[in-house]
Amino acid sequence: MIDIDLLRSFVAIYESGSFTAASEIVGRTQSAVSLQMRKLEEQLGQALFRRDPSGIVPTPHGELLLAHARRILRAHDEVLIAFDRHGRPPAHWKIGISADYGQVLLPRVLAAIEAARPGTRIDVICGPSADLAGQVLDGRVDLGFLGEGEGLGHGPVVHRERCIWATGGEAHLRDPLPLALPPRQCLYRRWACDRLDAMGRPHRILYTSYSIGGLQAVVRGGLAVTVISEGALVPGMRELTEAEGFPSLPDVLVRMVRCMARDDALLRELEQELALRLGAVERV
Repeated sequence: MIDIDLLRSFVAIYESGSFTAASEIVGRTQSAVSLQMRKLEEQLGQALFRRDPSGIVPTPHGELLLAHARRILRAHDEVLIAFDRHGRPPAHWKIGISADYGQVLLPRVLAAIEAARPGTRIDVICGPSADLAGQVLDGRVDLGFLGEGEGLGHGPVVHRERCIWATGGEAHLRDPLPLALPPRQCLYRRWACDRLDAMGRPHRILYTSYSIGGLQAVVRGGLAVTVISEGALVPGMRELTEAEGFPSLPDVLVRMVRCMARDDALLRELEQELALRLGAVERV
């Protein structure tokens, strides 16, 4: 009998194209995933993957196994879902999201969960994407909504939002430019400093805060300029434009990433339903 976990790791390797990426997806170490594939190959008596200049590619026997593996996993998940729905109390999920873009995205996420799973209990955990990525990996967060480039690489992109410069009062006219930014490297901090350096505009980071509320308070007080997602602009703050000497910034892309540390059919189904309801635009 083939262990279902072996098939799940096999499909993760096939879809991600590497043992490293697959280890993140299934919540195991890379060496553990390699051992799983050796065990699966021994059981089947055939090599399933080979290395070539482009990376890990399936052998003909690997291609043959894929359709069977997906069908087995789908049937396995359907059974678990059927019994979960009829035998367990309402689900209780932990959602991780940044308070910045979460001001626009979080209401959509909660509405989508309520539509898909009425009565579901939700704990919302706010924090930097880099921290939330670690909590997704170790199982403290079930579904994370992580800024592209700041967390895990897999999962569909479910949200795109403009990133803007914001000021309050006359802070943007000062020299050097006073900035209020997160206290460690992140996309916003990197984008702000790189663009100001490229312009040759002197600047200093005078205020730091992990809390979007803290950054908003500093800016509303007229003390500094910050970089935020458009949805985090509140009364007392205004957007700075290219006409005022502030270059355009990239859009914020947000990926939905499911906890892979446990085999939970209901959570996998919820992820798929949310991807559809939120209009996922990409998956890699």
